[in-house]
Amino acid sequence: MKHFFWRKLMKEDKIDYLEKYSIGVVGSRLMFEILWRCGVGCIKYISDYLTNFDVLLDCSISPLEANNYDIVHPKSEESCVISYLYPESRNELKRLLRGVDLIIAHKHMAEVAEVAEEMGSLFIPDIVTVFLPDGIRFGEVVYPKVEKDPISYTITCGLQALEIMKIFAGMKPIIAPEALIVDREGVKKICLKTLV
Repeated sequence: MKHFFWRKLMKEDKIDYLEKYSIGVVGSRLMFEILWRCGVGCIKYISDYLTNFDVLLDCSISPLEANNYDIVHPKSEESCVISYLYPESRNELKRLLRGVDLIIAHKHMAEVAEVAEEMGSLFIPDIVTVFLPDGIRFGEVVYPKVEKDPISYTITCGLQALEIMKIFAGMKPIIAPEALIVDREGVKKICLKTLV
């Protein structure tokens, strides 16, 4: 399936190389699903709760005990997906995200951005832009309020997946302060205002 998605963006050897990458996804089931279908090798999915869908994917988990376990999704021979509950401590969050190449967060963005900076990881918030470890910090920008609906959210996730694939293919992604936002009026290119 992954060869179908990315055949015009990358050559087959680069598509196969996606299996070598690891991504941390915080709070976006849709983003996790898109990246998994694209062939990313390891996805660490962190959420506030585990859904019944998570329980269905791992038959060893009792539905009544779902929130007490990390879940490994054995759906694909090419990808490894591990789900965790969002931890109470920042140190635990760093431990869970250790080793990822990139972190994307649609919830708990301020805390996750700080952890990404400390770890030296690329960070993508819930708009279409990439914060580099040595670039503008997430906490240094005026973050736009974006009204989302299911359609604009889905388009945002798709565009974010494209930016991630650009990074992995060695192409230039949209880097902060440049950004795209998707709302009910469509897709807009903006420049994030800095506080510094």
